[in-house]
Amino acid sequence: VRRALYRFLPLLAAQVIEAFIIRKDYDVVLSWYEKLGFPYALLCKLARDRSVPHVALCGWPGFGMKLRMLRYVHAYIDRIVLWSSVQRNIVTAEGGVPAERIYFTKWFVDQKFFRPLPTKPDMICSVGSEMRDFLTLLEAMRGLDIQCHIAAGTGHRLPTEWVTAVEKAKHRPPNVTIGRRNAKELRDLYARSRFVVIPLLESNTDNGITCILEAMAMGKTVICSRTRGQVDVIEEGKTAIFVPLGDSKALRESILYLWNNPHVAEEMGNAAREYVEKYQTLDKFLGDLKVSIERVLEEKGSEMVRS
Repeated sequence: VRRALYRFLPLLAAQVIEAFIIRKDYDVVLSWYEKLGFPYALLCKLARDRSVPHVALCGWPGFGMKLRMLRYVHAYIDRIVLWSSVQRNIVTAEGGVPAERIYFTKWFVDQKFFRPLPTKPDMICSVGSEMRDFLTLLEAMRGLDIQCHIAAGTGHRLPTEWVTAVEKAKHRPPNVTIGRRNAKELRDLYARSRFVVIPLLESNTDNGITCILEAMAMGKTVICSRTRGQVDVIEEGKTAIFVPLGDSKALRESILYLWNNPHVAEEMGNAAREYVEKYQTLDKFLGDLKVSIERVLEEKGSEMVRS
């Protein structure tokens, strides 16, 4: 009956309802995505049921409707796992979430797939779809004798407004190409690049984090726009370079500096790979997640004993 009903519902709604119905068959419910975790917590609140621990992994919970909903349902989330210190500060200060119910970790990259490859760099690249300032990158690249490929809208994602803007840009420099890449093609593109440029628009989220870590795992340094939200990974001057938002001149100067000083780009890229191996591997992320779940189960067990 439920399977027939779910055919008429949006996928997210069906997932939330099914999780709520079967929740008591499990020791813990793990949600990954605010549009799943917060509605699930809402159903638990309406049912006045906190019997099954709920651990919610959240990337960008601290704005708009997500933050308003979090204020209402956070008591029915036993632990919120975050990897952005800016978002952590927002949900504690504005969302009312007690600091002790937040587990802070670091985002991950598959460091075994994205790894240094023996390829001689002959170009640069830029990657991503969300909150990208590709138009500033086009201006910075204009007239340079450096080939750049923008891998925008990679994988299965549909074009975003930022990708569409660069695709429709008039007078695109001839040294800049644009096109999607699958995972293996993207890895090859990173390998061919002397360094990677991640031009961002202002936000309080960690936009660009996945692409930054992929590039760093490949042993590539990164040039990144300085935003409020991108603060937890880059060690400026050691693993990457920050440039002011929307400043094509500063971006151009940084591109020329690293291009004309390949030993600097290589040294920073090596440091970036070392940083990833130490702090932001997939194995470490999974280990931290396991710890957060175990702590919640221990706390829930203590509550049951007291009651």
